[in-house]
Amino acid sequence: MRLILKKLAVIFAFFIAAPAFAQFHEIGVWGGVANYFGDLNPKFNWKFVRPAGGAFYRYNFSTRFAGKLALSYGEVEFSDAGTKIPRNLQRNLSFKTGIADITGTFEFNFFKFDKTKKKFWFSPYLATGVGIFFFNPKAQYEGKWYYLQPLGTEGQNDPSYSGVKKYKLYAFHIPIEGGFKFHIYKNWNISVFGSVHKTFTDYLDDVSGNYPATVSLPGGSKGIAAKLSDRSDEVADVKIGKEGYQRGESKKKDDFVFVGVSLSFTFMSMQCPTPSGSSTYR
Repeated sequence: MRLILKKLAVIFAFFIAAPAFAQFHEIGVWGGVANYFGDLNPKFNWKFVRPAGGAFYRYNFSTRFAGKLALSYGEVEFSDAGTKIPRNLQRNLSFKTGIADITGTFEFNFFKFDKTKKKFWFSPYLATGVGIFFFNPKAQYEGKWYYLQPLGTEGQNDPSYSGVKKYKLYAFHIPIEGGFKFHIYKNWNISVFGSVHKTFTDYLDDVSGNYPATVSLPGGSKGIAAKLSDRSDEVADVKIGKEGYQRGESKKKDDFVFVGVSLSFTFMSMQCPTPSGSSTYR
């Protein structure tokens, strides 16, 4: 009877310890670059990449799955002068904005990624989820920077006339991330990754629809809003911004990209005893 009970106890202990992967807690930081794609950069130009970075917390459910919460900040900017598109060169718009981002993702490791076993030290991964980011585009004119959203450069300050409402300075997005994870030493890991953030706004660059009537702009045709709404006269003799003429591409939303390298630390926890009686760190 005692032998049977002992065997049952061993079997019970085995099933208690059966999840071969502990619930790892992991924190880290990352650094890299940010880029933007949208009305000013429709051809995926990387000429205006800017620095970016952040911190994250990762919860490893198993060797294959993990959840991550990341706080990131980066700058993006672009200028029509950086393209080879004739119409955009004539349009002559530009912008710059910081992006403060909060993103939650669910990760899938293609290989087992177990930091306690040398043969599982590496894995490519994919991740997606949802996020929210905050932005505030601005442009430089005669050496001074102006925030564009308050100016309503497409007539947003007079929606009864223009039919265009003022856009919000935050938006949701869907991130699509891919990369490679490496366990390098004890509790330390690095990863190389890239993420595309498909946003739900077309105003990251303050450009979306049509040129407004100057009467709907603060200060009318002489105000700074009119000067920043249509800047074509800075590179040509004639303005192209006639009321109702296309200024941007409203059917396509703007995107931003983070590319970087991360360094993280895993807090190991002690697992229950194995059937042999020894304890393992997972």
